[in-house]
Amino acid sequence: MNDSNFTFKGQRSDERVFNVVRRHPIVFFWPLLEATLALAVAIIVLIYFDFGNLFYIVGGLAILFIFAVIAKVWFIYSNSFCLITNQRVINVDQRNFFDRRITETEYAKIQDVTNTTTGMLGTSLNFGEIVIQTAGKENKLTIKYIPDPYQVQQEITKNI
Repeated sequence: MNDSNFTFKGQRSDERVFNVVRRHPIVFFWPLLEATLALAVAIIVLIYFDFGNLFYIVGGLAILFIFAVIAKVWFIYSNSFCLITNQRVINVDQRNFFDRRITETEYAKIQDVTNTTTGMLGTSLNFGEIVIQTAGKENKLTIKYIPDPYQVQQEITKNI
């Protein structure tokens, strides 16, 4: 997603955003599968044992649980991204509601950029991770679950 109009807090006056890279939508798969299986088990058990009104209470709670899982995954997905600007690479990793890690590195400090696509799912859906080796104190910047990691690697390498 090329977005030269994207702005962010801490953006330098002469800094332009070349690319905003979000995680691959595959990050929704496991949490949604777990929530759906939890709901299915709850419904099957309650129908099989016929608990009457308890069925509606537990079913309602299970549906609320699924919506909570979806809201959490959507929040993390929409707040995790990598910015490629004309001066640096910034990775915003939203890990939980109250846990965010922002890592940035200047192009001058980048020593190596590697992309990795592993597994049948990663290869067929073309998602993986990028590891940026730097000369700073934090010598490794890892960006996970990004679509088309080779293209992103080439864009970063082009700007070095």
